[in-house]
Amino acid sequence: MVSIILPALNEGAMLSMTVDSIARHSGTVPHEVLVVDDGSTDGSVDALRATRPPGVRVIRGGGLGVARARNLGARHARGDRLVFMDAHCRVSPGWLEAFDEVMADRRVGMCGPSFTKLETPEPRGCGMYWADYTLDPCWFEPPDGAGAYYVPLTTGACQVFRREAFDALGRYDAGFTRWGFEDVEMCLRTWLLGYRVAVQPDVTVAHYFREARDNYEVDDAAVTYNFLRMVYLHFSPTRIQQVREAVRGNPHVAVAQDRLADSDVFDRRAALLARRAHDDAWFFDEVNGSPAAVL
Repeated sequence: MVSIILPALNEGAMLSMTVDSIARHSGTVPHEVLVVDDGSTDGSVDALRATRPPGVRVIRGGGLGVARARNLGARHARGDRLVFMDAHCRVSPGWLEAFDEVMADRRVGMCGPSFTKLETPEPRGCGMYWADYTLDPCWFEPPDGAGAYYVPLTTGACQVFRREAFDALGRYDAGFTRWGFEDVEMCLRTWLLGYRVAVQPDVTVAHYFREARDNYEVDDAAVTYNFLRMVYLHFSPTRIQQVREAVRGNPHVAVAQDRLADSDVFDRRAALLARRAHDDAWFFDEVNGSPAAVL
């Protein structure tokens, strides 16, 4: 069974759109949808409860944030495949079958789709990389007819795991604040712990890319904290300094740094370093570039 986990916070009509799209395009693959209500006040989850679509369960979260809401959904999930997806998406026909073909490769710890904007089918992006030490992600355009391939990163708008790999990776980091970087940190961790990140361009997820966070407030200082948490968890001291220099114009760095000092980040860093199959130098030298070998 595949468990599709949708954290939801004030998604409006897009929540029902996402659930309907999953129902229409998942074919005969046994699946369930778990909507984690993370404190919605706009009635969107209430409307879903009232209609009771088959195979859909609503789990009460309440201010957990993306990482912990996803982990809560995973704890309630019955499937041996876990799909974590934003609740403002449309999926393409046959998407679950296409993901299963990639996830059958035991080297793959995580898989993502090709993405478009909800309002237009082009351009498509399929996988991402970091171009410089600001760590702003850049998209790959999927090569025609290439099939699945390895990438450094894929966005959390849709990330697919085998349950055993998700548990082995340690789940999403519960130390992240409400939103930001929990998805790319998970990609980086997947590579460093010895798995691979792949994308399947045959699957298209049309995603609503917000120009501004209009469904709930996001604290820029908290996002900066998440950014630095990812960096301090995985990068060498030299690379941490290179990143700090690249983002020196960010006015929230000092506050985020103070918050980081009072967090569990250094204990968690030590635990991750003890388990790593590769270091961050290997990631930047061998992975963070053009799409890797086709599967």
